[in-house]
Amino acid sequence: MNIKIKGRRRKMRRRRRKGMLEELLSKAIHADDINAYTVVYRDKDMLKELSLEEFLRLSENFQSIPASRIVYVKKYGNEVYSSSRAR
Repeated sequence: MNIKIKGRRRKMRRRRRKGMLEELLSKAIHADDINAYTVVYRDKDMLKELSLEEFLRLSENFQSIPASRIVYVKKYGNEVYSSSRAR
């Protein structure tokens, strides 16, 4: 999409919308109790369960373990997110 501004054309950048998981993790880290959350992720043929804080440290903020490997997220034992692959 181009917009003409005083004789020049500028391309508008579309903002990428946050996904459900990204929104949930952002809320957990910045606005909620991070220790209340548990993450279950795929590691080869096994599922591993860690606290969110421990997962972020281990994954080096999603550098070594991508968010796409997260199967589900629990808050106080209740499932608040599950990937479509988990079903």
